Amino acid sequence: MAVGIIAEYNPFHAGHAHQISEIKKFYDGEIVAVMSGSFTQRGSPAILDKQTRARLAILGGCDLVLELPFVKAVRSAQDFARGGIQILESLGVVDVLAFGAEVTDLEKLKLAASTFDEKFFSDKLKRLMSQGISYAAAVTKILSEVTKLDEKFLRQPNTILATEYLRALPEKISPLLIKRIGAAYDDLNLQEKFSSASAIRAALYEKSPPWEKIAAQVDTETLNALYKEKLSGLVDENFLFRPLMTKLLTSRVDELKKIYGMTEGLDFRLLNASTAKNFSELIETLTARRYTASRIRRLLLYFLLNLTAEEVAEFDKTTCIKVLAFNERGRALLKKISAPKIIKLTKHLNRRDLYERRRVLEPYQKILLFDVSAENLRELLFETPHPPYKDFSTPPLLVISDWWSGGD
Repeated sequence: MAVGIIAEYNPFHAGHAHQISEIKKFYDGEIVAVMSGSFTQRGSPAILDKQTRARLAILGGCDLVLELPFVKAVRSAQDFARGGIQILESLGVVDVLAFGAEVTDLEKLKLAASTFDEKFFSDKLKRLMSQGISYAAAVTKILSEVTKLDEKFLRQPNTILATEYLRALPEKISPLLIKRIGAAYDDLNLQEKFSSASAIRAALYEKSPPWEKIAAQVDTETLNALYKEKLSGLVDENFLFRPLMTKLLTSRVDELKKIYGMTEGLDFRLLNASTAKNFSELIETLTARRYTASRIRRLLLYFLLNLTAEEVAEFDKTTCIKVLAFNERGRALLKKISAPKIIKLTKHLNRRDLYERRRVLEPYQKILLFDVSAENLRELLFETPHPPYKDFSTPPLLVISDWWSGGD
């Protein structure tokens, strides 16, 4: 019996290790993680590259790490959840989905999940939004009334994702709800232990990071990877500004309208933001009550990578299983998976496919193209840009190590 996890591991920390420890109390089967790649669900570049994060996840207790493609990972919570579950279901070997949430009442979360399909939900949602209430606030208000759960809990990112997992979960995969412990998702203060990933990342960007405090949050291998990354220079989303401005100043409205997520006048709003002086100002200019910063970050990535609404509709019907890392147990599990798997990228794609259209590509190959492009884009977001096309030269990793059982 294999257990699935949908994660970002940005970076892998004590809270993730706790989740895996709890899973192992219930199941002794393999743990399969579907992990976002170069960019996170909220549209920010990952602190470490996906290959490194996959290796650290294996060292942290996972047996197999698969990539959640860019076109499914950098999406709303609903689409992120559906994309991950789509992959886990296609494997044919996963019986359980494990996830954390601030709310531990599984039945109430199931009730929240089923509420989305009720007729009264859509009617009330439209009415609340017509009053100027944002989509997220309106949804939270309705779910709170139905479940009697406090709105502050329903607004927590992990609880939002838990609800979306339950909405998308097929009957043949059972849910395993694990209470999320430690600091809140957006708490930027380092705790004694179980700090948020956001706090760890914020500490890394300090001029002199508090390494002793960071060491209490992560295992030794992750600490070493973060220390090495800090020395060589951290990824910086501010470097997105110039390519964005270049493209904005050379784009037409009819081109913008084709981009996925470019709705409700966002095309003109984006063009009018071309006077922004830096990336932060660009985000601030575009963000409004109806448009969260995360939505804008995602939209800007779609714009840079030319991801269209038509392509997303095609990709949502397609499963792409790309292997990033595994241990011996994971390798044995891979042999049991009959679904097509991407082990060696060059068997499915080549660099010329990025800039030539000399052959007709299958939908899964187009998905892979976006993963390569996203990785290339992330490699540019350093003080000294990294060489591109790493996806073609980095095969899946076989990681041999004992499972890490706790903090240092």
